Amino acid sequence: MLPTTAAPRALRVVRGRPELAIFGYAALQQRPLSSSPVHAHRAGQVVTFNNVSSPELAELLDTLRQKVFLPTYLSKAQRQKIHDPKYERVLKHDPIMMEIDGEKHQFRYVDRMKEMPNTVATIRRVINAMKTRADFDNVFPLLEGCQRARRRLPPSTWPKLIRRAAEHDNLRVIMDCVKEVEETGFRLNTSEKVAELLSQFQRPAIESGFDLAKTTYALRQVNLVLNILEGDLKTEQHKPTRGAGRFPFYRDPQMLAVRLHLAAALAVHHSEGKDPKGRVASYAQELVALWPENAGLLDLQPDEAFRDREKMRYLLDRNNYLWYAAPILNGLTLAAQVVDPALAMQLQNRADAVESEVRVALDSLEVKDGRGKYIYDKLFNTEAKEEEEKETTEAAEGA
Repeated sequence: MLPTTAAPRALRVVRGRPELAIFGYAALQQRPLSSSPVHAHRAGQVVTFNNVSSPELAELLDTLRQKVFLPTYLSKAQRQKIHDPKYERVLKHDPIMMEIDGEKHQFRYVDRMKEMPNTVATIRRVINAMKTRADFDNVFPLLEGCQRARRRLPPSTWPKLIRRAAEHDNLRVIMDCVKEVEETGFRLNTSEKVAELLSQFQRPAIESGFDLAKTTYALRQVNLVLNILEGDLKTEQHKPTRGAGRFPFYRDPQMLAVRLHLAAALAVHHSEGKDPKGRVASYAQELVALWPENAGLLDLQPDEAFRDREKMRYLLDRNNYLWYAAPILNGLTLAAQVVDPALAMQLQNRADAVESEVRVALDSLEVKDGRGKYIYDKLFNTEAKEEEEKETTEAAEGA
């Protein structure tokens, strides 16, 4: 809550009455707002959006800023006043005035039922409208505003945001939000969020046929995410929602299998199947120690976890299952080609169980044109890959 009195320099007079000016809490902290070197919109400054690619997106962000985010800088009594019908006529002619970071704002009566935007629905539209790098630069202040306004986003919003950012090559924004979780609320606290982020980091490597640079970068980012989760044991900023099932995320075989996949791909495709640093063997040993023998991906968690929307239910969608499982299957198979025979047998045992589940998913009509079938074909369907390469070559020749 803002104080009722402020330092002399924080007061302005508007039409004969005091106006409270906020310079990033200058009235509270008596310091300039430009002290944060990382983000111009970091804590201590008002939520501000950058230029965007379309009028629709600009309007959506401005609506959220004006009606949801900026009112949080008012005192509790002032916020109640702008939503109280008995002040509608008064505020129409004499609005509450406030200067925030040098910009003057007027707050009039807002009908909660008719004029307040549905925050969740509006944010979904914002995410769908984002296309350019500049657009995605607004994700951080968008989430920061939601945190400040105490708007809780539904679990499905976060994976959608990750997918959308990945489609436009902007996962760097997601990582910024994850690292600054106190400001953005972007917690890696569900299996689906973690799995989606890791899978999107490895997707460019898969699509490129495991290009050296892309695969190396993907492995580095996957390890970074796992390190963030492991390093969070003390702060618990990414503490799982209502428990993590059988494993903390940084020890979950499903997540560790992504790391093994990328390391094994580097060994097979770029080191002649050798593992000079022992990285693949180390990752594989850790994985099989955690992954029960003869267990598929769906056997890793207890049945009750699949009944919970915020735990493992997302894997029951067969398209989703294929999206996550096909790379895991490929990773187990590749790693078995690199490690010693005894460890290879253990990896193949897990691969066989996953493959049985994958076959069931592939038989489902719902995966015919979905992303799960797409990533499976990239990894295993030689005919599909050859046809795609042929179409690419013909297109290039035609140009």
